[in-house]
Amino acid sequence: MQYLNAMLYFALAFASVSPQNPSFEWNKKSTLNTDRQVEFPGIVLQPGTYIIRLRENTERRSVVEILNQDETQVLASMLAVPDHRVRPEDTSEFTFHSVKRAEPRVVHSWYFPGDLVGLEFVYPKPRALEIAKESDSHVMASNRNKDSAIVAVTPNGKEITIEGRVTETARQKPQ
Repeated sequence: MQYLNAMLYFALAFASVSPQNPSFEWNKKSTLNTDRQVEFPGIVLQPGTYIIRLRENTERRSVVEILNQDETQVLASMLAVPDHRVRPEDTSEFTFHSVKRAEPRVVHSWYFPGDLVGLEFVYPKPRALEIAKESDSHVMASNRNKDSAIVAVTPNGKEITIEGRVTETARQKPQ
């Protein structure tokens, strides 16, 4: 009986250490099936199946990759910033800017199943201004440099700084 109790305690202890949620930040990926052209920052995808995955994630900005269907080729890498929704869904969700023209559909955000915080894509400033005017809403923009400032471009062309230039500073040790 003691042997059985010991095994049970061991199993419970091990189970409490093992991860409860299989969707870790470092392996988030979704399949995008589209029958229309879809635009992400810097790339227009033709109808087909693509893999979207999180390559790098920090609190303020992330890097997302688009791969071909069999994941053998990276088609694009792009910046994204946190975006929030009210209610989590059970499936991956891609939201789109409501632009006046029909093609291509312009991707706004990507949400992973069960998450309230998704990723809003950051477009190059000239393209962000076009999208903002066509959709009559703000669009995240940057100079396509990993460390450059991120702004929200409004339909009238105004830029509102969301996050300044990222710099690393050395802290001095107290003396």
